[in-house]
Amino acid sequence: MFSTLGASASVGPWVTLAKIPLYRAFRRRGGPVLPPLAMSFVVTDRCNSLCKTCNIGRRYLDDPAVADGELDLAEYTRIIRSLPRLTWVTFSGGEPFLKPDFPEIVARMAELVRPSVINIPTNATLVRGTEAGVRKILSRLGSTRLVVNVSIDGVGSRHDEVRGFEGNFSLAERTLEALRALGDERLTVGVNTVLSRFNIEDADTIFDYVLAKLQPDSYVVELAQIRPEYHNAGDRIAPPPELAERALSSFVEKSERHARRGVSRLVRAFRKKYYRDVRRELHDPVGHECFSAFTTCAVTAHGEVWSNTQRADPMGNLRDFDYDFQRLWRSPEADRARERIRSERCHCETSNVAYSNTLMNPRALPEVLYHFVTA
Repeated sequence: MFSTLGASASVGPWVTLAKIPLYRAFRRRGGPVLPPLAMSFVVTDRCNSLCKTCNIGRRYLDDPAVADGELDLAEYTRIIRSLPRLTWVTFSGGEPFLKPDFPEIVARMAELVRPSVINIPTNATLVRGTEAGVRKILSRLGSTRLVVNVSIDGVGSRHDEVRGFEGNFSLAERTLEALRALGDERLTVGVNTVLSRFNIEDADTIFDYVLAKLQPDSYVVELAQIRPEYHNAGDRIAPPPELAERALSSFVEKSERHARRGVSRLVRAFRKKYYRDVRRELHDPVGHECFSAFTTCAVTAHGEVWSNTQRADPMGNLRDFDYDFQRLWRSPEADRARERIRSERCHCETSNVAYSNTLMNPRALPEVLYHFVTA
């Protein structure tokens, strides 16, 4: 999330840093109630992939009615008009570009809220639709930076195997090429890899291909996670800890040699801290303070607001609050979700939330500074 600290952000990093004591008071004492810095929107449960780490696509294939009643453009517009100024907004799915009015939703977010960064992960199977959608968003983006992250979980047919979509790899390469051809300086064309037990043995092959051949502006790696949004509870998807640790160490070393224009030194420092924390958690799961429902939250395709997409503490449904996010954010139900988070140590390593947690932890910032100085 706070890679905006390294971008030309409309909300300055020093303003964010100055708010840290207030957010810590918000978490500790319940006030003052501050607006979130970042939000995620899961815009659709439609997906054309059948990934081994996620059941969204299978669920939709078995019952397309799961996507009935999703928030429409008029509802999103009302929600967007009620939002505070945000630093970071993520739009995901499902596959977000399967939603016909998705580019218009993103464009209205850019125009009305003017976040520093809008981030969109995609399976990159809809080459023309994705290119046309991104072109439309860019035409109304203003000074916001747009990050489009293409999923690459293997090389060639190995990627297609993991994603459950024959021909996905070649489509992803074509999508990356089409997005690069747009040539807009506000667009960061990135790649995201999820390491699971299905591809962990291929980790170095994937890293080398992405960094040396695809050469994205930004490259992020995460470990496969159990999340309510993925409907994968009980699935065996996590890679063996020793292989995961080795792969993450290798990735950090390789990515440092291939630093791209879209990633500043400060962003790289936060990411190195994130990967170090993930490796620690693999062997010493002591947990940490979580600022979900304080600095971040997530909105599902049907209007439910969660603390984040991994914990999924319910904070209320925007339809029940007349699409007024500020009312929901200050509601008793939201306070109850925050109370649950205060009472527990968190083991979630969802990257967006992890960056927020790092920023809000004064003890973590010296390590970020060290990585920044030595980058």
